[in-house]
Order: sequence, then structure tokens, then C-alpha cells
Amino acid sequence: MHFVFVVVAFILIFFEYGNGFTLEGIPVEGSTQIYGGCHKFIGKIYCENGATILSRARVKLWEADNKFLNDGDDFIAIASIARDGTFLIDTCFYDRFTFIKLGDAQVYLEFQNACRRNDFYYGRLAKPGKFLYYEIPKIGHEISVVYSE
Repeated sequence: MHFVFVVVAFILIFFEYGNGFTLEGIPVEGSTQIYGGCHKFIGKIYCENGATILSRARVKLWEADNKFLNDGDDFIAIASIARDGTFLIDTCFYDRFTFIKLGDAQVYLEFQNACRRNDFYYGRLAKPGKFLYYEIPKIGHEISVVYSE
């Protein structure tokens, strides 16, 4: 019995249970909370440095995890970004173990290869059904919403 207690204590300390950060480094508290099911994420990105959007630009939707053992974020969907910067992610997501709609989830967007090759940026604000304008910064990886319709 004591052995089980020691193992559980070690796991909780080693994995920093409840630390609020995912393996990708995005705080769960800063992500957008939504309910599981079907959603559309639409928007447009701009490069702060004035560059055009690269043809390989992609946007990914992730669920930020803050679960026991912090098992990493869950990939939900990916979409291409048009050369004018517009994108649409039309997806449905469910709990990966029970295949039922999630009660709620914290999601964020990851933009890849948008303004510079092999680079990535995170947008914590991702409101389904609302058209948002994002600006890719010259420095750093955190995107800000500059306008919404």
C-alpha cells in the first residue's frame, strides 16, 4: 500500500499536476473556452512586416489540456490559409475516448509558415462563427486580434 502511495506522489510531483501549462507552452487559462460539437473558425491574418502570406501557410486548431499527467494538447483540425490571408476551419470534435461531445474545451489556433518559412504563431482567441483579424508579429510567437466583425 505504501508503495502505491509513493508511486502516485512521484507521478504527481514529476508531472506537475495542475500546473496549467500544456506541452506546447500555451497556458490553458489564456485559451478560448467553447463547448464540444461542430464549429466554424474563420478569419484573416496579416503579417506585421508587410510580407505576403506564403503558399504553404496552414492553421491548426488545438484543444489545450490541463488534465491529470498533462498528456499534451489534442489536435482537432487543420486548414490551408489562402494567399489573401483568409482561412476557414469547419470541424466537429468530441472526446477522444468516449466519442461524445465535450462538455467544454479550451482551444487555440496555431499558424504555421504564414509570414516566414518554418515558423509558428499562437492565437489564443478563437471564437467560433465570428470573423477575426489576426496580426502575425515581427518578433515572438503570440498573435493578437486586431479587429473582429
